Amino acid sequence: MELSRKVSLSSWLKNLSKRLEVATPADGAVVEDGQFLPDFCSGWIVFNVIVIAEMLAIVITLVVPRYIISPFILQNLLLISIFVQWVALSGTAVLCLTRKYVNRLPNTQALAVAYLLLLATTWLVTEVTILLLWATGEIESPRPQWATHLMIVTITIGAFVYALLLRFLVAKHELKRRTLSEERTRIQAMLSRIRPHFVFSSMNIIASLIRSDPPKAESALEDIADLFRMMLNQNEMLVPLKNEIDLAQKYLAIEKLRLDNRLTVNWDIGTFPRKAAMPVLTLQPLLENAIRHGIEPVPTGGTINVRLWEHENRIYIKVMNPIPRTRAKKTDGSQGMSLEDIRLRFRNHYGDAAQLEYGMEGDHFIVTAVLPIRGDKP
Repeated sequence: MELSRKVSLSSWLKNLSKRLEVATPADGAVVEDGQFLPDFCSGWIVFNVIVIAEMLAIVITLVVPRYIISPFILQNLLLISIFVQWVALSGTAVLCLTRKYVNRLPNTQALAVAYLLLLATTWLVTEVTILLLWATGEIESPRPQWATHLMIVTITIGAFVYALLLRFLVAKHELKRRTLSEERTRIQAMLSRIRPHFVFSSMNIIASLIRSDPPKAESALEDIADLFRMMLNQNEMLVPLKNEIDLAQKYLAIEKLRLDNRLTVNWDIGTFPRKAAMPVLTLQPLLENAIRHGIEPVPTGGTINVRLWEHENRIYIKVMNPIPRTRAKKTDGSQGMSLEDIRLRFRNHYGDAAQLEYGMEGDHFIVTAVLPIRGDKP
């Protein structure tokens, strides 16, 4: 009977190892959007364009003699700002509409096409401006003598400004992509450590039960199979909050088999909308951290309090575990190492929209996480 259980366990572990090889991402695998040009539809890009255009309008106003346009400097600034902003925003709109097509080209060609589109837009806006001045009676001819000079000056200034602007925006976009790529690589490396560690920890639990209580070991195998099936099928980074809670509760049920009466968990789960989601394997590492540093070192065990609630479209998670007296002085640092990995995951996915705080309060160690309820950046 015991031999058959060992054989079934061995075959189950082999099948699990094969699934892990398929489910675990390759080292250094990074998901990239492949976009070379930045998103010219974003508010931050538009704001930068407006500021740079206005600075250029001020410089032109100070350089151009007053009598050419108007004897009043503020009137000159107003007219020049309208024209420069029109040109700048028109070029931004063109790149916004054509970005997905231009980015299909090789990087050098994409940059050249974007540059030519900006110059063509400048030429078109200048032509339309002259025609509007003629249509409103401000000038007598649709082709005044100064039209060619204005076109040459506008295109020349635009050529220099666009070269510098594109260089600045593309360099900034590349830096952001590179930083994100490095963080994603670290996240993938961390996840590839979490999953095998979770497997080996569970195997140790089963190994401790096989000799002392074979029926419990067999029941634990079934629970772990369900748990791994749930965990390995979550290929996406985000999962519904209910799924993450189910996974954490199954993990705790397995830990209770190993620790028996030494582990007590009090859950306080509020009501959440169906849209609530979070990164996969968020709760389980928090609970494992609490068990490893707060329950295992104490012979009599202890109680972990887990509270989840929703407030103003944000998910609040609070995990509290006791602090062993003999390790109270170094608990904060040892727990902080694994919690910093979780904080990195939050920053990679949410940016500054998520928070993770931890520290000692009396004889307890408390971890508090705050996440956007939809699982997306605001």
